[in-house]
Amino acid sequence: MFRFRLAAVIVVSFSFVLFLGITLYWSSNQVARYFQRSQTAYETFDHYERLSQEAYRHFKQRMDGLITNSPTAQAGIESSKHRLYEAMQALRMTAITENPTEGLQNKPAELERVAHFTAFLDASEYRFDEVERLRQQGKREMAVQALSKFSKEEIDEKFQPLIDTAINAEREKAGKARQELEDLVARSRWLAILASSTAALFSLTSGVLLLRGVRKPIEALMKGTDEIATGNLDYRIALDNRDEFGYLATHFNLMAQELTHQQDKLRESRLVLEKRVAERTFDLHRLNEELKRMDNARREFLADISHELRTPITVIRGEAEVTLRGKDRNADEYKDALHRIVELSMQLGKYVNDLLFLARTETANLQFEWDNLDLTELVASAVDDFQVMAEEKSISVSLDASTQPVWVRGDKQRLRQVLFILGDNACRYSKPGGHITVSLWLDGNEVNFSLIDQGIGIPNQDLERIFDRHFRSPNALISRDDGTGLGLPMAKSIMKAHGGRITVTSTENSGSTFTVTLPLILEEPDDLPINEQ
Repeated sequence: MFRFRLAAVIVVSFSFVLFLGITLYWSSNQVARYFQRSQTAYETFDHYERLSQEAYRHFKQRMDGLITNSPTAQAGIESSKHRLYEAMQALRMTAITENPTEGLQNKPAELERVAHFTAFLDASEYRFDEVERLRQQGKREMAVQALSKFSKEEIDEKFQPLIDTAINAEREKAGKARQELEDLVARSRWLAILASSTAALFSLTSGVLLLRGVRKPIEALMKGTDEIATGNLDYRIALDNRDEFGYLATHFNLMAQELTHQQDKLRESRLVLEKRVAERTFDLHRLNEELKRMDNARREFLADISHELRTPITVIRGEAEVTLRGKDRNADEYKDALHRIVELSMQLGKYVNDLLFLARTETANLQFEWDNLDLTELVASAVDDFQVMAEEKSISVSLDASTQPVWVRGDKQRLRQVLFILGDNACRYSKPGGHITVSLWLDGNEVNFSLIDQGIGIPNQDLERIFDRHFRSPNALISRDDGTGLGLPMAKSIMKAHGGRITVTSTENSGSTFTVTLPLILEEPDDLPINEQ
């Protein structure tokens, strides 16, 4: 199996790397060991050199002291003796604490050599003391002869050979350690070269063999993938290997077979889908036409919304501006202004909550909040709002109505909406400095409300069309380009729902008169139910 061959190659390669690492680790330890031995030998060599120098300096000081007998010489003797014993102590500590990796065979010899030096120095002190006693006894000739004999027999013939032997031994030891270090480095170098070469040769050989084993299966698999990619699902990989590649080729062929089966099913499904698409195309076309119609209705709906919301917002803003510009107003005046703003805000909220009104075309489908209301109070409140709107163009507004209540049955906000529509049109199309007259009077079982302006008027040929949706007279288009032609149609729909009517008379360039007629409540208001929906 291919994976076992690959695992064997990995294990052998890892073994080579591990062996090379162990070899390098052992070599580094040996280098450190020999280097330490060499350092120890050189340190001992330095200690012997210092001992030799301090010993000869001390011997010279003793001899000078015996010859001259001066206080200065005596002080130098003590100083040289102290340095000599310090050098001797350093040599003794080096011998005792010698590197254990060097072995124990050389340690007794070092300790014996140090003992000889110690004994010699002790004996030399004794001999110098003997010479000093002879000199103090007046036996100067004998003292000189004893000193000369000590110098020749002890220092020249015993101490000097002993120190030379020790120095040569340490020099030889250092040279031997250095030579062993060089030999170890050379052996390690050749061992590393041999291991690296063997590992490289094995890696190259195993790589070539593995490449030969996988090249043919990989080429067969790549060709199979290319054939499948180009759409040849009938192609099959012919590979007899009983390894992972053979297993992969078998499953590849099964995959190609399954793809062929799936492609046949997909072709059948595509035919069915094409048939269903053809069947749905007509439905989509019909739905598209319906969506276009709905989109047009949506646009009209949004236009109606903008028209409905514009007038209350204009009045609220004007009422607030007029109130803010006024000076020295009392609390009641501010309270009245706030009441009007609250009523207009409630009406605006009703518009927002009932915007579907603009999307309905049948009066029977409209939603109204029926109640008994005083039309006199409603008209008076609306006239106050007209004055706010008319103030921007310096237009005056007057009200001709009795103060007696006039009761009608209807939706207060809807009727206010009709008054706003008529008042907004009168203000928009009146000339600056003009006048608007609002009148309220009874006529039998009906009450009439009229609004007379001095505006641009309506041509006779357009009087019957102004209540059509989106219609605007040519002179209205020239005067104002921001209208939508929706206000009067809405006012007519509201009056129809209340059982009333709206009519118009007009003279072009002279003004228009709109008249609204509503049925009166014949019974007393307290006897009628209220807030019926």
